[in-house]
Amino acid sequence: MQMAIATLISRVLGLLRDVLFAREFGSSPEYDAYLVAILLPFILRRIFAEGALSTAFVPLYNRRCMLGNEKGERFANSIMTVFIPVILGIIIACTYFMPNIISIMAPGLSANTKELTVYLGRIIFPFIIFISLWAVYAGMLNSHDIYFAPALSPAIHNIFVIIGIFLAPHFNPPILGPAIFFIIGGAAQWFSVYIFSKKIGYRMTPTYDRDDLKEFFPIFFSSFAALSITQINSVVDTNVVSSLGSGSVSLLQYANRLFQLPLGVFAISVSTVALTQLSKKKGDEFNHHLMEGFERMLFFVLPATLGLIFMREDIIRLLFQRGEFGLYDTMMTSGILMGYCAGLPFYSLYSLLVKAEYSLGHTKITFWASAVSVSINIILDITLAPIYGPLGVALATSFAGIAGFVVLLIHLIKQKKVTILKSNLFEFLKIFAGTFFMSVIILLINMNFDYSIIKVIIQIFCGVLVYALSLFALRQKDAVKFFKRLLKI
Repeated sequence: MQMAIATLISRVLGLLRDVLFAREFGSSPEYDAYLVAILLPFILRRIFAEGALSTAFVPLYNRRCMLGNEKGERFANSIMTVFIPVILGIIIACTYFMPNIISIMAPGLSANTKELTVYLGRIIFPFIIFISLWAVYAGMLNSHDIYFAPALSPAIHNIFVIIGIFLAPHFNPPILGPAIFFIIGGAAQWFSVYIFSKKIGYRMTPTYDRDDLKEFFPIFFSSFAALSITQINSVVDTNVVSSLGSGSVSLLQYANRLFQLPLGVFAISVSTVALTQLSKKKGDEFNHHLMEGFERMLFFVLPATLGLIFMREDIIRLLFQRGEFGLYDTMMTSGILMGYCAGLPFYSLYSLLVKAEYSLGHTKITFWASAVSVSINIILDITLAPIYGPLGVALATSFAGIAGFVVLLIHLIKQKKVTILKSNLFEFLKIFAGTFFMSVIILLINMNFDYSIIKVIIQIFCGVLVYALSLFALRQKDAVKFFKRLLKI
């Protein structure tokens, strides 16, 4: 719960950042350039930091800490000693070849926009060193049951970018402000977890342990391969959308930000905690914790999905429609968001199943699940984008997530690692019922009132209240726990 709250704070600040971007830059070529420039560092962040590095690191670090904290510290230092030079080499190479990289990622950009993108990309790219260091430190803190500080630290990065947006008019071009503060915020984000690492007594010193690295790298490279394939989706999406006209990249990203809000707050929080816990469990305990993860994921993500679907246009008007972001942008973004929402529950559960597979050491299946997902995404991108524009890209993303989820679920069932009991089914049905009642209330308000800020606030309040009371009345266990804690407070 603490991690979810911290992640929520960070995501709310991220949403505020996007609101300010919409007001200041709208769906402009300048903002297109910024989004493409940060794409490659974000891809490498997902692969190195939040992906392969942390996924391989956490279970092995946990096992060593069980034998003594000094063994865990030695393992962490061995990883740091190898990875820091590698990442610095990647930064130098990518900075030099930035024009070629941008040409591959977004060939549809105009010449002026491409030139600006290369300039911003070279400024932003060193972010990857800070976020990779952050991933290792955050993994160690999570392993010692410290979740709040690492989950809150991305908020620091968002604060710096927001400062950059406010200062944008003082830069030439204005988008340079957010770009500079983007890299400063990355350094501050890492430094915040570095300070907290003192609580667990960690000190970074150059170390090389052949046995540690020999066990780590097979898991890392397998995870790296799977995640690299997955990140092809982002490159293909941007590649296709860049050819759909000026501002298309921006519109897709505004919708994607709202899609990522529940995905980041709930899915990442639940699956990150699950990785730490599942790596310590065996047999029936493993299945019990995984099913609890399923229930908790649906508890949060299902109502968020339906809420976004039924309130999407009003939410976009409330958040973004001001300054350079007009009514046309709202309508386009609303349609794209609908396409993303179709896959939101499946992406959330997919992230949980990936963590479960890695905690079991099943790395090959995650690679094949990613390969299936990417193949479907590429085929549907090429097929749907010319017909439906950015909406087609969003739909392709959703179908790709559904495919990845199905592959991993079937594998875990065959491995007898997932057994859905009657008690689990009853909990699922309670969540579906609560979501249904919430949706009815939202639709009734939609039918009887025109758009206003007050209407949106009432919808959110009534929706959350009806959902919570419905689940409490049905004795859904997470709702009961929440109300018990609330009454104690």
